[in-house]
Amino acid sequence: MVKAFCPGHITCFFQPSDPGQADLLRRGSRGAGIRLSLGSEAVLEERSDDRVRVAIDGVETSAPVTEYVMSQMLPGRGYDVIVSNGLPCGEGFGMSASGAIAVALCAADILGEGMPAVYRAAHKADIVGGGGLGDVSAISCPVHQPVRVDPGLPPRGRVVGTGIRFERLTLAVLGSRMDTGKVLADGTAFRSISSAGEKAMGEFMRSPDKGALFRISNGFSASSGVEGPEIASAIARLRSAGMMSAMCMLGNSIFADASEDEVREVLGDVRTYACSSTDELPKVIRRE
Repeated sequence: MVKAFCPGHITCFFQPSDPGQADLLRRGSRGAGIRLSLGSEAVLEERSDDRVRVAIDGVETSAPVTEYVMSQMLPGRGYDVIVSNGLPCGEGFGMSASGAIAVALCAADILGEGMPAVYRAAHKADIVGGGGLGDVSAISCPVHQPVRVDPGLPPRGRVVGTGIRFERLTLAVLGSRMDTGKVLADGTAFRSISSAGEKAMGEFMRSPDKGALFRISNGFSASSGVEGPEIASAIARLRSAGMMSAMCMLGNSIFADASEDEVREVLGDVRTYACSSTDELPKVIRRE
């Protein structure tokens, strides 16, 4: 039995790369995000047969991203794969990527492989399985606030840090989950997001600071067309109360530089999660 942990990641704004790129390690996105202290834990327990059984947050399920990792790392071998997420899936918190990395790290530990193999398997799985487009690349960089300057997994892609960090963050879920793959499959939406993302990246890299991160994130979510009325209202209400917030990509959720109590006082009874930014790397936390 091997158990591993991986931090989560939120994307503030992004520019998706060419979906026709054949090399999966060059696929992904440019963009800015925040690595989260909350993330995913994975446990791998070997079976007596060759079946891979996946349970996510206590529910046995078909999990294309996890199954792809296992097929790449431990083909033909049977394992029970148990993933426990510290944040909800499908809300822009990078749980697909963090779960994939945690599973791949367990497999790599069994095989005696290093982190490059972990990130390669998880990045490919997230792309093929319809998860995030840059979360694995961002998580692989040990900084609080990574910027994906060039798309793809390093060394094909390039990720840098800005020095921005958050001692406290509140994540708030305001609606039902969003399907990243379906959103980006819409040609009009893809072009709108790509145009807004290119502009946001250019503006942010000229002067990367915390205020700019929120301001440019707000501009991106509004101009790209991904921001729904609930998100727009929450951001406006928090701004009126003196708090900076922005939409998580791609989810019906926001992140705010404020405490849970402060956010709830303005937004009411919404699902909130308290965390911070982190430069912690994924790690194995238990072996038996």
